[in-house]
Amino acid sequence: MLVLKKEDRRYKEEALALLSTLDIYDVKIHFVKKPNHRYYLQEDFVKKISESNSESDNNDKNFDLIIIYDRLKPWQYYNLSRSIKAVEIWDLTSLILKIFELHAGSLEAKLRIELLRIRHQIPFVKEYIRLSKLGEQSGFMGSGAYGYETLLRSLRRREVYIARKLDEIKRKREMLTLNRIKTGYPNIAIIGYTSAGKTTLYNTLTGDTKVTGPKLFKTLSPKSGLVKTPCGEVIVTDTIGFIRKMPDEVIDVFHSVISEIKYSDQIILLTDLSDPLEDYIEKMMTSLEVLKKIDAIEKPIIIVMNKTDLVNEEVMRDYKEITEKICIEEGIIPRDILSISALKRDGIENLLMSLCKNIDHINRPLRGSF
Repeated sequence: MLVLKKEDRRYKEEALALLSTLDIYDVKIHFVKKPNHRYYLQEDFVKKISESNSESDNNDKNFDLIIIYDRLKPWQYYNLSRSIKAVEIWDLTSLILKIFELHAGSLEAKLRIELLRIRHQIPFVKEYIRLSKLGEQSGFMGSGAYGYETLLRSLRRREVYIARKLDEIKRKREMLTLNRIKTGYPNIAIIGYTSAGKTTLYNTLTGDTKVTGPKLFKTLSPKSGLVKTPCGEVIVTDTIGFIRKMPDEVIDVFHSVISEIKYSDQIILLTDLSDPLEDYIEKMMTSLEVLKKIDAIEKPIIIVMNKTDLVNEEVMRDYKEITEKICIEEGIIPRDILSISALKRDGIENLLMSLCKNIDHINRPLRGSF
C-alpha cells in the first residue's frame, strides 16, 4: 500500500514510477488528510489493517508492505511496527535507498548509500534506546537498551569510517576535475529531473553505452567523456537526477556529487516534453532550485527539451513558450532553448552548434576519456 498526503496527490504517478523501478505493481493507494502524530496513518485505519491482517493467513494478508511517501518520525515507525504485525514499513528515504542499492555500481555509490542508510537508521535506534529505558517494549529487534546502544556505537564508528573514505574520493575527483579545467577543455554538465533522458543524451553525444531505461536513478555517480563538436572537443558529464520530494538527508549525502556541477563551464538543463504540463513546470522548477542551492544558477545554461519523438509540433511550441516564461519569472537568461530527441538523434547537430556558439574557449583535441 502506498500512502500519500492529500496535498501530495500530484506526486502519485512519480511515486508509482519509483515503485515500478523495484518491480512493485498493483499498488493500493491511501491518502491521509493530515498525518497522525503517533502513527502517521489515522489510528482507526491502523487498527483496521492490524485486525484484517491478523484474521488472514500469511498468503491472504491485505498488505505485506506499507510505503509512506514522506519522512517518518522514529516514534511513528516504532508505533506502526508494533501495531501492524508482519508488515514491512518503508518511508520515502527507505524507498529511495532500495532504488539506489539496485543501481549502485561504483565503490563511491555503494559507500554513499551505506552512509545514507546509517544516518537514516540512527534516529530510529536512538528512539528505541529511549523507549527501552522508559520500560516500553523493545520493538522488533528485541535487544533492549543495551543492545541498541551497542548497535548505535557500531553505526557511529562505521559512519565516521565511510565519511573519511568518501572525503578521500571527493578530493581525488576534485583534483581530476581541476586538472580537466587546467587543460582548457570546456566542461559541460547534463543535469535535470530523473528519467528526463540525461544518460541517453550522454550516450548519444559520447558514443558510450551506459545503461538506460525507464527505471529511475540509473546514474548515481557522475561519469565524463569526450564529445566532438564542429569547433573542437569538449568534456560532457552525466549527473544524478532530481525528484520533487527528495529528502534532505539524501541531498546531504549526495550533495558533493551534485555540487560538482559548479565546476562546469556550461550546463545542459534537460527537460521532458512528454510530461504533462503541470509536471513539466514543477520538474523544471525543481531543477532550477537545485542549481540555486549549489550556487550554479549563474552558469551559462542551455535548456534542451528532450523526447520530440513523443510529441507533436504544437506541444513543442507551447512548452517552449512555457519554458521562456519560467526563465523570465526566475530571472534566468538561457543561452539557448532547443528541442531534441536524444534517442532518435534528432536535433543533436543543432545542440552541438549551440555548444560551440556559447563556449568561450576551445583547446586542441584531447585523447582519451575520463
